[in-house]
Formats: sequence, structure tokens, C-alpha cells
Amino acid sequence: MSKRRLGERLIEAGLVTAEAVDKALDHQKITGYKLGDCLVELGLLQEAALLRFLAAEFNTRFVSAEKLAKAKLPTDVLDKLPVRMAEAQVVLPLAYDPERKLLSIVAAEPQNKSLLDEIALVTGVSEVYAYVGLRSAIAAAIKKHYYGDPTAFATLENGGPQVVRSDAAAMASAYDATGSGARAAPHLQLRFETDVSARARSAGTQMSRMSTGLRETSASRSGVSEVDFIESLNILVGLLEQERPHQRGHSAQLARQAAIVGKRMGMAPRELAAMSIAAHLHDLGKSAERHHTLASNAVNADWKTEAKRLSKAPVKLFESVKLPTAVSTILNQLYEAYDGSGPLGTKGEDISLGARILAAVDSFLDLTKNPANAHGKALPKAQALEHLRKNAGVLYDPVVADIVGQVQSGELLRHRIVQDGRQVLIAESDEAIRTDMLESSLRQGLVVHAFSTLDGAMDGLAQRECDVLVVSLRFGIQDVTALLQYARGMPECGGLPIIVLGEPDNPTRERLLMAGATAVVSATDTDKAAEVLRQLYEDRIVHNGPARMVQGSYDELPQLELLKTLATKSGRLHLRHHSLEGYLHLEHGKVVFASYAGQSGEGAMQALLKLKQADFQFDPDSLLLDQPHLDKDLATVTKELTARKAASA
Repeated sequence: MSKRRLGERLIEAGLVTAEAVDKALDHQKITGYKLGDCLVELGLLQEAALLRFLAAEFNTRFVSAEKLAKAKLPTDVLDKLPVRMAEAQVVLPLAYDPERKLLSIVAAEPQNKSLLDEIALVTGVSEVYAYVGLRSAIAAAIKKHYYGDPTAFATLENGGPQVVRSDAAAMASAYDATGSGARAAPHLQLRFETDVSARARSAGTQMSRMSTGLRETSASRSGVSEVDFIESLNILVGLLEQERPHQRGHSAQLARQAAIVGKRMGMAPRELAAMSIAAHLHDLGKSAERHHTLASNAVNADWKTEAKRLSKAPVKLFESVKLPTAVSTILNQLYEAYDGSGPLGTKGEDISLGARILAAVDSFLDLTKNPANAHGKALPKAQALEHLRKNAGVLYDPVVADIVGQVQSGELLRHRIVQDGRQVLIAESDEAIRTDMLESSLRQGLVVHAFSTLDGAMDGLAQRECDVLVVSLRFGIQDVTALLQYARGMPECGGLPIIVLGEPDNPTRERLLMAGATAVVSATDTDKAAEVLRQLYEDRIVHNGPARMVQGSYDELPQLELLKTLATKSGRLHLRHHSLEGYLHLEHGKVVFASYAGQSGEGAMQALLKLKQADFQFDPDSLLLDQPHLDKDLATVTKELTARKAASA
């Protein structure tokens, strides 16, 4: 297979442009390097993207260095393959299925059939499945797992980009020599070593950095990142909430659901981060007996009076830290009613969007989950949603109340699971066009987030949260061109489909296409634009677009609806209710492994299915490294649960 062939496949996969391949081929004439190495060397393709692509071409999975470092490999599995052979051939055994006599390994050359035959002969197994990994990572894993060397991966990390680049070149060479493979390997999930004390030490270390990091949050990203800071808050506030029976996990759930609403309303990632911080801090320094919300304050005058005094409690608590202005504003306005009847009298859009969103979501959660609210009981979801609709324009922003209702219907979460967490970003300054484009894209079955500024789109690109980008020419040709150049300057965005919405003249259209636009589409017909968007989206996903973890709860998507949505899926469904947690591993709609409270098997699966309330995470890219011990069709499980609930009703 020629080097040009690899370039053509990378273009088809949407990872690089034809111009990028031409530049790499010119560079190749000078250096003599492999094409993949030239693309990486010139910054036209990220090493990880190339490795992921090659793994897909070999019809297998890529096992990262991080997973190999954290994997817990049984001694009897390691004993299957002599260490000398493992070192000589750069392979590592991962799992063994005695029933099928199947050995799963990770190898630098998974397409090498003679090597797999030799391993089968030496180990006495009937079949060998090979996953692909970096040569250097496998060598480090051999040192750690066979020799117990705790520094093996530290040495790898110190090797830097040159080590990875060498591995990438080797894999590209193997591709050029043999072409893509024809074998499909099973999914694996590495069992990670867990250390509670290590987590605690990590949390403590982050706490010692928190004051400095919080000051820098509003000014730069050079200190503790917003993600790290929010994760620290999540852990610490979660521990405090353990003492409040009706509020366990409340702040984290509020932050997550508010973020979904915020994304639908076009908030930029930095605004979302400020809202998330406020969500985690909003109850600190307040009474454990009364959980103040707009819903409760509206029906109890004493609570409303107390809320005015307590609204500043979180800000005062962190006075020495100096919260970012956006966070302080949200916390101060959390109890402001949309009609101006709140403690401070702020009304309408003078209330910050973050505060309006938190107020509505917080009220809904309090009404449905807290029997100690001012109403004196937890309400059914339908009744709580009716409260939001009835008070839209009075207590709540009408648009926010409507979107909260959409989120609580579970439809948005269901779409995210169906699309494996993949999503489209739209940047459009005109609210009417943005709304029409959003609705047209949703009708196409896409998961879409819309931003009103280019900053939101740029942050989304930087955080790699985009599978297709749509940007309006309404921002101006110079700014849009700058965004295109910014995106194409990032190796991981080299092949990202980018649609420009507008009606430019021919010279401007050519300028946009030269700058990196994939297509220029008129914004006058949003349905047609959404069709183009859908086609580009499907092309990217078909060619190995990355999947993302999806988080939710049974409150948003009930258990039966969740299981029905997963009926054809593969991946890991992690379930947690307070301190109880476990997971179901799925293969094409079948439960093949279950783990709960240190046990596994049918009993673990049944225990997980009995959880009436749970937060969940679904990871479509999860791999199973344990021997499958179940073969339960998820559709059958759903029918059994439905019958069981009907019988007990």
C-alpha cells in the first residue's frame, strides 16, 4: 500500500485536508520520513489522532498508555506469555477466556498474523485477539506488570513527544506495508487500580492550591484550571452534603443540569464554568434545615426574608479568596424573581442568565426531591413542571422554564446517548436564526449547542467538545477567517467539518474555503443548512469520530427508558446512588458483565437493577478486560423489569 494511499484515507476520515497531505509529501521529499511522521512533525495532525485512526484501520482498539499504567492484570494471565517473548515481540497479555481458550493481548503490530500464530502455539490457546498500543507504552507496561517497576511509566512520560512520534512512525510504517486488517476484536474494559487514600491526598493537594487557583480563574488559565477547581468543589461539597439526607449530591446535580440548559441558551464555556462554581457554592454557609429556592420563598414570607440575608453567605465565606465577579453576581441574584418581586428587586434580563438558570433548576430539584421544602412534601415531576410553567414570567425566565421542561422530559439526554455523546456547535449572533438553526438541527436528530459569540465556539474547540462547527458570517469576514485559521492551526481540528452560514460573493466564498471552511451554506433556509450539517456529521462519525461519556440521572431519564435507549449499544453503564455503585458492561445490547459492591455476575446485575434512584455515566468507548460471564439481552431485561413493576403496582 502506497504512502499516498494513507494520505487519501486520512483525508476521507476527516483528520487532515488535501493541502495538509501535499505539504507533508513535500516535507517527506526533504526528510525521507514516513507520511504520518511528516504530518505530525509539521503540526498538521495530532499523534493521538493518527494512532486512533491506525487502530481503526487495523479493525481493533487502541489501548492508551494511561490505561496500561492503571490496569490490574491477574498473575495467571501474565503467566500465559513468557516474559522474554513479551519483551522480544513487544506484546502484553490482557485477559484470558478459558472457555473459548481465547487470549487477548496488546501489541505494537496487531496485524502481524505470523506473530499471533506463534503466540497461540506457545501459549496453547485456540485464538489470539490483538489490540494495538504504543510500542513504548507496552514496553513500560511489561516492566511494571512483569517486574513490578513502579517508575516504568514515569520514564515513558519523561521521553516526551519524540517517543510518541517514533511509535507513530512505526505504526504508520506497518500500515503502509500491510494495509488495514480484517479482524474485529472484542471490547475490553481495563480494571483500574483504585486507592481511596490517594484520592484523598489528591483532593487535599488541590485544596491547598484552591485559593490561588480561584483568583486566577477569572484572569487566566495558568493556575488551577476551572475543570480541576470545579472537580475539587464537587468532591468537597459532596462530602458536606452527606450529612443532609435530602441534599446528598444536590449541588453536583444542580451544576450538571444547569449546564445543559446553559448550553441550549448559548452560554460560552467560561460562563458555564462560573455558573457551575456558583451551583457548588450556593448552599454553603446556609441553614441545613431550610433549603431556600424561589419556589419555597414564594410561598413562605419568613423564608423569603431569610433568603435576602443568606444570599451573601457563600460570597462572605470566600471573601479572602475573591470569587470571580460572574460567580459573585450569580450567588447574589439567586433568589431574584423574574417580575422583580425578589429580595433585591432585580427583574427580567437584569438578573444574570446564570442566576436565572440556577433558580429554575434549583426550584425543580427541591420540589421533586426534598420533602422538607416550604410546600412540606416532594411533588411528582409533572406537578413540579406545572409549577415552572405557571410561574414562567413571574418567578422564572419563561425561556429558561421551557428548556428546563425539555431537559426533564429526558429527550435531550436520550439523544445524547443515541449519538454516543457527539455534538455540534453553532455560533450565530442573530437570536432568531440561531433558534431556527437549532430547531432544524434537532429535527435532524443531532445534539446541538448554540453560542451567541465566537468566543464560545473557540472555547468549545479548545476543549475538544465539537464534532462539527457551524459559524455565521454575521460575525464579519475577518473574525470568521481568524476562527478558521485558529481551528486549522490545531492538529486535532485539521479535518473538523466547519460550515459557514451566509451569502457571500464569490471572492469572499473562495477566501473562506481557502481559509479552511468545509462548506458555505445560506442561512435563509435553515432546514437545508441542517441537512448539509447532518451529512457532514455522518461522514465524520462514519470515519472514526470520537465518542464521549454521557452523564445523567434516573430523574431525567427513568431506568426503563434508559435501558430501552441502550438496547443496541456497546459500552459501560456506571450507576451510583450515594455510596452504592457498580456497572453493567454491554456488547451490542447484551449485558456481558456486571459488578456491584465487590461482587460480579447475575446477583450484581439484579442488585443494580433494583436501584430506584441513581446517577449514571455511559461510556461508549469502554473496553472489557474481565472474562464475560453474562449473556443477557437488554430488551429481555427491560421486559422483565416492566412486568415486575406492573405486578407490584
